Amino acid sequence: MLAKNVRVSLCMIVRDEEQNLEACLAPVADLVDEIVIVDTGSRDSTKAIAHRFTPHVYDFAWCDDFSAARNESLKRATGDWILWLDADDRVRPQDVVRLRDVVSQLDERPRALMMDVLLPPPELNEEPRVVSHPRLFRRHPEIQWRGRVHEQLQPAFETLGYERIFTNVQIEHVGYLDRALTERKLRRKLRLLRMDYAVDPDDKSTLLHLATALCATKSAQQAKIHLMHLISLSDESADYMRWAYEALTQIALREGQIHQALEYAARGLARFAGSDHLLFLQASAHYLLGDYAATARTLEILISSPPKREIPFGSPAQIQTKLAPSLLGTVRRFQGSFAEAEVIFRGVLRQFPSDNSTWYELGLLYLDLRNAHGLKSVATQLLSLPGGGLSAGLLVALWHLRYGDLALAGRVIDDLIAMQPNLPRPRMLRAEWLSKMNAPLDTQIQALRDVLRIAPGNIETQHWLQLAMQAKEASIAPATAAWSALAMEMHTSPAA
Repeated sequence: MLAKNVRVSLCMIVRDEEQNLEACLAPVADLVDEIVIVDTGSRDSTKAIAHRFTPHVYDFAWCDDFSAARNESLKRATGDWILWLDADDRVRPQDVVRLRDVVSQLDERPRALMMDVLLPPPELNEEPRVVSHPRLFRRHPEIQWRGRVHEQLQPAFETLGYERIFTNVQIEHVGYLDRALTERKLRRKLRLLRMDYAVDPDDKSTLLHLATALCATKSAQQAKIHLMHLISLSDESADYMRWAYEALTQIALREGQIHQALEYAARGLARFAGSDHLLFLQASAHYLLGDYAATARTLEILISSPPKREIPFGSPAQIQTKLAPSLLGTVRRFQGSFAEAEVIFRGVLRQFPSDNSTWYELGLLYLDLRNAHGLKSVATQLLSLPGGGLSAGLLVALWHLRYGDLALAGRVIDDLIAMQPNLPRPRMLRAEWLSKMNAPLDTQIQALRDVLRIAPGNIETQHWLQLAMQAKEASIAPATAAWSALAMEMHTSPAA
């Protein structure tokens, strides 16, 4: 432990965390003066592992209330400062160094130190999501946890004269990597949030988290009701207001309601001018409408803006430095500015050499240019990256659809669908392949419906399904698919 005039307590609540606890505690145990662990009913070896790190292990009967358990850990702690972690949090080596430096500078000033938490991306090859929490704060008798789930520290730090400080410490949260476990957690959260909502239907934190959980269960209309209620309650400068507009815009994008998405983004930006996430969502809506000039203007504003520090709530990581430039490169490709697009993509990849999505977009550029050597080099690079096999396969299939062997393209597409049956892009390729093969119109229609079953907001597929249905009604032969390449290339934007 570093020598200083204050003491730090690490507080945790756990249950059946034998697979996680040691990996969480081992890197950070020597940074604090004491570790306090409250166990809410473990039936595995969690408590035995905890005792290897601290004598301060306490039993607490679970009562459907995360705040009650966390407040028990606060009551047991003796430090001047509280650091809180969950067993499925991970502090990487570089962030252990940063956290050590932060801890060494603690003093008696009332402060709340913010740390970004990285959540695994919801889909393959997407960016991690970021939320920011006050993970280290000066102890105060009035500060307690509130809320059965997604608990918050209250009262607000600012009301007690605290200064909120942003740190460069990041924490990885690995608790959502197991899909089955994630589903169980989601059902539990919904149950507890509804209990809090029944007691106080105007609580801002409950409304926001309830809407977020409902979105995860595909209950978008219910989520929108809670978000609109939240907006009616919040003052114009509250972070909750920005997060609500972000969520409403994303829901509209997923549902294919692009003009409504633009309306929500504009309303949010009127209150939070220059917000990275809202600007990116606005650009994504313009992109989905095919308005590339408006997309480029919005992205250029975002990319050129001075870096700002906002408290994120599930925003994608690296919006300004990766996602926005990569989308701008795609726009330049559609505008025919191939050289500029390549420069943009290469610039992103110099900073993020393992970014599958940007490699894929570069591959599409070489596809447009009929540059077989460039496409092959991109596909080879993707195959060397974790999760890159799907993108490489998509590029290979597209090449053969346009310029090569249709039979081989069909086999590759079938393999891609088997690899990732819940992703829309391989199924969009299959619709294109069926059209190129002049398959029966009913078969093409079914393939398009398969895409919409997975991605109901995909506006390109909606459009071509409408055309296919019109062709069927008119009993005319399907046109050779001039639509198909567009349907593939204009796939759902990164924001949706």
